[in-house]
Amino acid sequence: MRNLWLGLLLLTSSIGFAQSKSTSYILLNAGYENWQGSWGNVGAELYLVQNNHSIIAFSANANMGYMQDRLRVIPEAGIGYLFNFKNNGMDPYSSNLNASFYSIRAEVSPWTISPKAGIAVLGLLEFNAGYAFEFNENKNFKSMEGFRFGLKLHLPTQLF
Repeated sequence: MRNLWLGLLLLTSSIGFAQSKSTSYILLNAGYENWQGSWGNVGAELYLVQNNHSIIAFSANANMGYMQDRLRVIPEAGIGYLFNFKNNGMDPYSSNLNASFYSIRAEVSPWTISPKAGIAVLGLLEFNAGYAFEFNENKNFKSMEGFRFGLKLHLPTQLF
């Protein structure tokens, strides 16, 4: 597990240095996640806005839910890319709205890795769906492998 976190750190730092002209923003997020049950999701995110208005996102979240007669908290770390297709011929609204994003993400918990895809409106409200692949069994809990989807609200801590 330590090697996984070290690899994620090296990957994120190399991406950050490769993108020399980016603006960073810190956001707080809260939302709902359906993942083998209902979970509340809270955390923080770092947005690196690129010159083409696309965003590289790094996140640290906690999924919280009451299951099997006790409160469960599942920590997650993630990396994502939010595409902004301004003046895209396939999207008739892209020339009018500069902040509709298509997202891809990968999130890692102590038991699963979850690739996700979604859409974010104004970079603030995001719907995503994906599949959790279990790589480490949690002996005190049910299997977390399976389809997951969620709705998340991103709250900026500073004005853009």
